[in-house]
Amino acid sequence: MPLDAPRAVVIGPQPGKIHLGAGLDILGPPPGTVAAITVGWRETEPVAREVDRELERSGREPAPLLIGERVGRIFERDPELARAHRALQEGLLAEEKLYRARLRQAIEASRAVARLGVGERYRAPYVEEAWKGIVAADRFHIEHQAALWREFRAAFRPTERPVLRAEREELERILAGSAAVVLTGGQVAVIRNRLLLLDLAGALSRLPILAWSAGAMVLTRRVVLFHDRLPYGSVRPEFLGEGLSMLPGAALFPDAGGRLDLEDRQSLRELAGRVAPERAVLLDPGDQLLWDGECWTADGGIRTLSPEGDIECVPQLHPSRDLQPPRKPSFSPVRASPPGSEEK
Repeated sequence: MPLDAPRAVVIGPQPGKIHLGAGLDILGPPPGTVAAITVGWRETEPVAREVDRELERSGREPAPLLIGERVGRIFERDPELARAHRALQEGLLAEEKLYRARLRQAIEASRAVARLGVGERYRAPYVEEAWKGIVAADRFHIEHQAALWREFRAAFRPTERPVLRAEREELERILAGSAAVVLTGGQVAVIRNRLLLLDLAGALSRLPILAWSAGAMVLTRRVVLFHDRLPYGSVRPEFLGEGLSMLPGAALFPDAGGRLDLEDRQSLRELAGRVAPERAVLLDPGDQLLWDGECWTADGGIRTLSPEGDIECVPQLHPSRDLQPPRKPSFSPVRASPPGSEEK
């Protein structure tokens, strides 16, 4: 890999047909096979075969890692680990439900305080405390999810168990012989859980990576779930948990134009504040971000959210200098309610 080549390329969502040629050209890996991680989809689905064909069209031999198939074998041959992992997932799901309940109340309280028609002198400290409630809910959830994973690893030492160790060593052998890795979108929780179980961050970090959508999200420090345009209404952005921390400085929001209400400035302010110190980076089809190990760049600039909820385009993003300090979002001025109109 040339010294001036980026260590990772993140491309926008791939609706319809997958196109990898331009991203691979920018990534510029040396000759050799390209490992493919398609665990976010069922690996028998067309998307996995399409990735293989697209790599072949780009003059690359695909090396499918078949992580989903391997994890299935691990659980079949090590039922104790399978039961322990199932119990972990049940715990994570219960924790997620509790987090959502706490987060919903915190956000509703924050917005209720902001809407009240009282003097700013009196409202400001309550706005501050309400914002702390949102941040505390996010932080506790992320920390508690990580603690559940640590308990699982300490109790069952998955990477030391013979069945998992054998599969992991085979994956590391394939990766060591590959020139690059492609990591597709799909189910973000599935991708994250499988990569965490197999502890592949170290092996992946040594290779140039081309990733998009959910596959790119899991490579960041913290993964955020979001969707403002579901048929039954919006879903408040929420943290899934820690990612693999391979791509610093950015919280990625793929398909931002389709999934975020970019006209709701108040929500965008909240989102920018909650992901701090990372910058919220918006991605849509056709976008290409380059990470060279020190900074992010993109032809035409990188679309990010400012602390005020504005969409701004920056030429570069340096995690070492451009991280934003955690801060509460500002709220739009509220017209005073007529006397006696407040809810009792």
